[in-house]
Amino acid sequence: MEKRNVPLKVYQSPSYEIYGLSKNPFAELASEGIKDVESIHVYQEVDMKLSMAISEVLGDKSSIAFSIVGPLGMGKTQRLKSLAKAIEENNGKAIYVKVDTNDILKITKDIFNAFKPPKSKTAIFLENLSKRLGFIDQLDKMLTSVDEYKSRDIAELLSKEMAKYPHSALLLDELENMQTARESEKIQFFEMLRHFISNMPHGCIFAFACIPEVYEDYTEIFPAFFMRLHYEFKLRSMSVDETFELVKKRLNRVRIRDTDDPLYPFTEKAIELIHNLGKGNPRQILRLLHFVLNEASKHKFDPIDDYVVTTILEEPKNLEEYLTRIPENYRDLVEIIVFKFKGGPISYIQVAKEAKKPGIQVYEHLEELIRMGFLVGDPKGNYKVPAYVRTFLEEEGAEE
Repeated sequence: MEKRNVPLKVYQSPSYEIYGLSKNPFAELASEGIKDVESIHVYQEVDMKLSMAISEVLGDKSSIAFSIVGPLGMGKTQRLKSLAKAIEENNGKAIYVKVDTNDILKITKDIFNAFKPPKSKTAIFLENLSKRLGFIDQLDKMLTSVDEYKSRDIAELLSKEMAKYPHSALLLDELENMQTARESEKIQFFEMLRHFISNMPHGCIFAFACIPEVYEDYTEIFPAFFMRLHYEFKLRSMSVDETFELVKKRLNRVRIRDTDDPLYPFTEKAIELIHNLGKGNPRQILRLLHFVLNEASKHKFDPIDDYVVTTILEEPKNLEEYLTRIPENYRDLVEIIVFKFKGGPISYIQVAKEAKKPGIQVYEHLEELIRMGFLVGDPKGNYKVPAYVRTFLEEEGAEE
């Protein structure tokens, strides 16, 4: 079935004044677009341990290396960025690299590029001219190909650069995205990191974030590297009480009218239900809260109790409603499965080819769509729409 242009219902922008709120406070994830992240962060036991580790570095200039491990949406990025902020506030150099490729040359270049000041057009021209004339420095040569990649030498250069600052941090986010690199290249990269950890300058932090499944794979393949880590911080799901705190903090930021109940317009039962539906995952909880508050404001439900939540989150009544409920940054993947592959089952590789996106990224997004209930998996590792969506497709097919 070819994708058809289905007219969408257009609503007026929702107003939250009925609840004494200036806007929907759940639209932004904690790691994105919020300057004062600390004001809405819900502190867990792991944050205390992280704080103590950072204090060691800032206090006696010791050096540490650690990992932050947790499923998607658990706050890994937020914690790395908070760490970077702490280093920079103490006149240090923090290098944050979001790993978005399996190319170890690009990842390594991204790390070293953080040391370079912005270049003028003239400087760029002269640099390119020098390369064409055969003048190339040691680092550039080692990053021309994996055959030239010298793990120990690159690590030593990195340590020298970091040593120029009183405090420094190398922070690698989403390290799972290099999982699809050739094993020989992964060994080269982890060897570089291992040598770096062994020779970190004083006052330096090395940290990386990764999802549990890939982290386990890495530990089996590169035990020598993981033996160098001082700590492994494993993130856990939020408790119900922590979810209450999250909701209170978010709502408090946008209140334009005082209230005696810090959870208003939600009831405790409503938050408990959303916590359970989100399985304690902060990102899932925020998405559910955003959607429920948005829909409740359209119908002026007041207060928003567990019955209202159940009503809003019940199964969509048609294909259009199903598609509009999907987070916008994932919708194209679901539309490919729905319209191109008739609802599936289909492998993530086929979806990635159609979407023209990296396979590991598509895999992660499809897995999150399963967790949100928009897709289901099958024993062969493929992806398909839920049974009720297939019914919509069959009904539309019968009408044609």
